[in-house]
Amino acid sequence: MQLFSLAKSMSVGASFAVAAFLLTPTQKDMATPPAQLVIQTVPEVLNLDALAQQGNALLEKARAGNGTAGTTLANYKGHYTMLTARTKSGGGELHKHFSDFLFVVAGEGTEMTGGTMLNPKELPSGEVRGTGLEGATAHVLHKGDLIHIPAGIPHQSIEAPGQTIIIYVIKVQEPEPQS
Repeated sequence: MQLFSLAKSMSVGASFAVAAFLLTPTQKDMATPPAQLVIQTVPEVLNLDALAQQGNALLEKARAGNGTAGTTLANYKGHYTMLTARTKSGGGELHKHFSDFLFVVAGEGTEMTGGTMLNPKELPSGEVRGTGLEGATAHVLHKGDLIHIPAGIPHQSIEAPGQTIIIYVIKVQEPEPQS
C-alpha cells in the first residue's frame, strides 16, 4: 500500500523509476544495460525527493552488503539511467563505451578521475575494473553537484568513514566510429 501512496504523489516518470527499482535486480556490471528493460520513448520528470527516498533504501542494502547498491531506472536509445548508493569506497573503473554523468542526490564523497588504474582487469563488456587509481585528480562532491566523466577515463568513488552518497547516473553510450 505504501508504494501506491508514493506513486500517487509522483510523476509518471518517477513512478516508473520506483517500479523499476522494485522489479529490477541490482546490476553487477553496471555499464551494461539490462536487456529485459523496454526502451523508453516518452519524456519523464523525476522528483529529487522520491529519488532520495529510493536512494535511502539502496543505502540500507549497501550497508548490509559490500558498501554499494544500485539499480537501473530506465533504458533509452543510446543511454540509460541508474540510482547508486555508497557507504564505502569502490575500486577503480573505466567504461570504454559509456560516458557517465553523476548527479549527487544526497550525501557527499570524492570522485577520483584520471591517472593510472591499479591492477586492471578487462571484462568482456568493455569495462575495466581495478583496485584503485594512482595519480588521479580528486573532485569533492556534495548534494546538487554534477560531474561528467567521458568514456575511457578511469575513475573511483571514495567515501571517508561515515560518509554516504546517493547518485543519479546517466550512462551515455559513445557513438560507433564512422568509416
